[in-house]
Amino acid sequence: IHHLKVKVVVVMGHEGCGAIKAAQLDEETIKKEPADLAKALLGIKSGLDEKRLKCIHDPRAHDREAVVCNVANQVKQLAKDPALMDLVNNDELTIVGAFYEISSGIVDFFNQVSVPGSPKIANRKGGGQWGK
Repeated sequence: IHHLKVKVVVVMGHEGCGAIKAAQLDEETIKKEPADLAKALLGIKSGLDEKRLKCIHDPRAHDREAVVCNVANQVKQLAKDPALMDLVNNDELTIVGAFYEISSGIVDFFNQVSVPGSPKIANRKGGGQWGK
């Protein structure tokens, strides 16, 4: 990012993501996976709002929301990275989230917001998960 003077980082999740589906399994099932994979899946799982996801009964909507939760979490983690924080705060780097709907080819980019005193990161339209 520094060397290439990157101005925008896009974190894009996609419809039907197997990693997100696997991260929603119970912890005992996840722990049976190879150690590196289990660690990655548990990391994803920790960023999902499982209480919110349980309220969504439509499978497509549930899967999309789980992916969006993960994208939001990854955007927040990048914005907190010490190597990127100054670039973000000085408006030299923008981190945005997106959702790619494979079935239609549509990419839904989330609105960017700037909150005084906090990093400039992407925000989901209407606040949602991103505003927390």
